[in-house]
Amino acid sequence: MVTLENQLEGAFLNLNIAPEHRESITNHLNILKKKDETTYGHSIRVGLLSLKIGTYMSLDPKALFFAGTLHDIGKVLIDPEILKKTKGFGKKDMAEMKKHPEYAYKILRGVHEFSAEIAVRHHKYQEEGYPKKLPKPKISFSENTKLMIDFLGRILSLADFYDALTSRENDKFGEKRKMSKQEAKKILLEKNRDQGYLIENLYKNRIFGGN
Repeated sequence: MVTLENQLEGAFLNLNIAPEHRESITNHLNILKKKDETTYGHSIRVGLLSLKIGTYMSLDPKALFFAGTLHDIGKVLIDPEILKKTKGFGKKDMAEMKKHPEYAYKILRGVHEFSAEIAVRHHKYQEEGYPKKLPKPKISFSENTKLMIDFLGRILSLADFYDALTSRENDKFGEKRKMSKQEAKKILLEKNRDQGYLIENLYKNRIFGGN
């Protein structure tokens, strides 16, 4: 059986990730694993999925892989009782949970600067996206780089949304279960109308819906 860790190691090798970056990503993920294994698995899957999307779109695969694996690292600073809640999730819980992209930014800044900028945006493009105001970068980026950061953030948000839809149990349909492929695709398209063409092509090429 090929584990997520096996797939992660394969990505490190295929991308020729430098040892110090490999160690940094692994260390961050291991801290997250100790806090919440569900988020740990989600983070690796999003990293691998972002890598596939980046390769398909001829984007920088390392940029999306780094940001994807590290996008939820801010959850290490969220109360574990909130992270593990499956019911009774109230407004105060949501307000606390919404802080995790900014927490991720603070953790990654100065270590993985570019990834920090992408990761902080992964909930920015949804309905009532957050954070409402992005943190001011500590280094100067060219206008073209700023546009690329926004674009990569949008791609990461799709990978995050897709994995959340297809891997987590949902009680929206009256029973706690995982969504079918058809249900997930419908919601993905409804909630990301600006990316409909890309989503359809990701399904066509079995980057989405392939498992």
